[in-house]
Order: sequence, then C-alpha cells, then structure tokens
Amino acid sequence: MGSTGEISNLPFQLFFGVAGMILLTVFLIVFFIVYQKRLLNEQEKVNKIEIEYQKSLLTAGILAQEEERKRYAVDLHDGVGGVLSAIKLYVQRLQLDMPSEEFSLMKERALNAITENILEIRTVTNNLLPQSLERVGLVAASKGLCNKLAEVKAIDVDFQANTEQRFDQNREKAVFRIIQELTNNTLKHSKATHVKLHFSFSETSLAVQFSENGQGFHMNPDRTHKASSGLGLKGIESRIAFLDAKWKYDTAPAEGVTVKFTLDLKTPQL
Repeated sequence: MGSTGEISNLPFQLFFGVAGMILLTVFLIVFFIVYQKRLLNEQEKVNKIEIEYQKSLLTAGILAQEEERKRYAVDLHDGVGGVLSAIKLYVQRLQLDMPSEEFSLMKERALNAITENILEIRTVTNNLLPQSLERVGLVAASKGLCNKLAEVKAIDVDFQANTEQRFDQNREKAVFRIIQELTNNTLKHSKATHVKLHFSFSETSLAVQFSENGQGFHMNPDRTHKASSGLGLKGIESRIAFLDAKWKYDTAPAEGVTVKFTLDLKTPQL
C-alpha cells in the first residue's frame, strides 16, 4: 500500500518540482531584466553627469578666455591708453618759444611717460604671450611668478625643481597658466605667508605640487567656490582636462590650498 501511494503521488511531486523550477527560472529572468534595466538607468545617469561636466569645462574654458581678453582690454585702456593721453598733453604743451626750464620739464615728463608706456606694453604682452616661458622654459618662468609673490607681498617661497625638460609648447603654456592662476589667487585672496611650488620631472612625466597656507575656502559639492576671482577653479579644471592630467585639489577654511597634478610628457603634440 505504501509503495502504491508513493507511486500515485509521484506525478504530483514531478508537477510541483517542474512548476517550482519554472517559477524559479521566471523569477531569475525577471530579476535579471530588472537588474539590467537598473544598470542601464544608472549608466545613463553617469553618462549624463559626464556630458554635463564636459560641457561645463568647455564653457568655463571659453568664459575664461573672454575674461582674460576683458582684463587685457582694461589693461590696455587704463594703462597704455592713459599714459598715451598724458604724452599727448605734454607734447601739445611743448612750444619752441617757451622758457627753457619749462620746455625741459615738459620734455622730461613726456620722456618719462614714454618709458612708463613701454614698460606697460611689455607687461601686457608678457601676460598675453609669456616671453620668458618660450625663452627660458617652464621652470624659470614659474620661478619668476614666485619671485613676484616674494616681491609684492613678501611671501616666503619654497621653490624646487629636480631638472628642466622642455615639451610641447601648448602644453607648457597650459601648465604655466595653471600656476599663473594659482599665484594670482594667492596674491589677491589667500592672505598666505608661505607658498610651495615643486616640479618633479621623470623621463615620461611631470608632477607639479603647489600649496599655500592662506585662509582657504569651503568647496561646494559642485566644486565651485566664491573665493577666487573670475572663473578660478573652473579655468584650472579646463586646462587640466586639456592636459589629460591626473590631479587633486584640497582646501578647507583656514587650511590653505594644495594642488597636485601629473601629466604624461610623451603625449603626442597637439
């Protein structure tokens, strides 16, 4: 009897076993589909964030160029234009029949204004196209920026470079502009007393570290801040992207700013 009962229950056991396997298979398929859909949604979100980030860098680069052009236009108008106007006034006042002392005074003032104008033009053109960078290289040109910190605000500077290695001109200029932005921010905003700038060249790469002990700032989640002039950090990020460099930016209130980035020197010329 027992054997007969077990045999009669066998079809039911097989049915429930097969049904269970089918349900399990259906569950796994549904789970896989839902999981894949969730992965795709997450990937779409990541792609969207990446696209928005790249757009923001591109926009920042364009706006940074416009900001630089605006600054140079102001320098030319207020600096060079103002001095030229003064020279014009001095020359207009010069007369052959005027007393010799007054003539000499006007002549001396005109010559001094011309000398001042020449220096002003050199400053503007050097900002537009750093002649020292092309002539002496990145290390020496960057040291000149650090010397400016020491001269203008008596900031103590720790400058080190293990060697000098020239590389693609456009990429050299991008590195120089990053350091220029950092030193300008230090002069204008940081209230720092000590700055460190180190260059470490290897056969294939360049590592740069810049740090200052100023007031720092709070970095918002979107990596923006109000402490720097113009587009500051975004301009640096756009140049880092251009260099395809690995970088790290650390700051906090009362803890200064530290920037480290490394770029491959063997990247094909752009």
